[in-house]
Amino acid sequence: MSGLFTDATCILAASFRWRAWRDQRKAATTRSCPAAKRSPIEGFALIDVLVGLALVGVVSALMVTFLGQARTMVRIQNATQMQMEVDAATRFLETALSNAEALPLMQSTPDDVIYLSGGPDRLQFNGIMAIGFGSSALRQIAVQPTDSSLTIIQIPRRGGAAAADDTTQNRAVPLIAGVTGVQFEYLDGAKGVWSADWKFNRRLPAAIRFKLSVARDGATFASDGFARLSLASLPGEQDN
Repeated sequence: MSGLFTDATCILAASFRWRAWRDQRKAATTRSCPAAKRSPIEGFALIDVLVGLALVGVVSALMVTFLGQARTMVRIQNATQMQMEVDAATRFLETALSNAEALPLMQSTPDDVIYLSGGPDRLQFNGIMAIGFGSSALRQIAVQPTDSSLTIIQIPRRGGAAAADDTTQNRAVPLIAGVTGVQFEYLDGAKGVWSADWKFNRRLPAAIRFKLSVARDGATFASDGFARLSLASLPGEQDN
């Protein structure tokens, strides 16, 4: 029994000595390295990294969705503005054509009087056009496509051959750019027939309808116009 007691006492003493040595080492390490005072477990755990990645994925998905919707809204807005521009050009042509006057064009001769010269994609007529703020004047008007634009040319009406040959006062105004096609049709009021050419020089057509097509940013926009000529049925007009 005394031997066992002695052995147990030795083991216990050795344990105390090991603990004392461990505490001394720990105290020495703490004094030499203050950072050792912090928790021995530092940094991010795996669950923290996974949660962070999940949050980044959710935010990225929301940003992609938002940017896609923003691009769609911008595209819709641009398309709407472009369609409004094409419609405005169509309304302008409708107003100009409806005010056509039953007057001879300057290239007319006594034997060949021409009130309106019209083809599938161009026409000429006389009408009242605005020339400034609050003022207007009689002009010979030509509507024709030029360099992918629909152009309106205003020729002053001063009378005489010199005025017809003088092009310095002609005013060419691009109505709309990017025109890919324009198609005019003319209504013969006497027969009720539409045609792509107007061949009755001494009469104005009862109405003119047209279609304007414009390409912009890879998209095509179209607008239909219709103009009823108010002076198409003047009495005394005769066909050639």
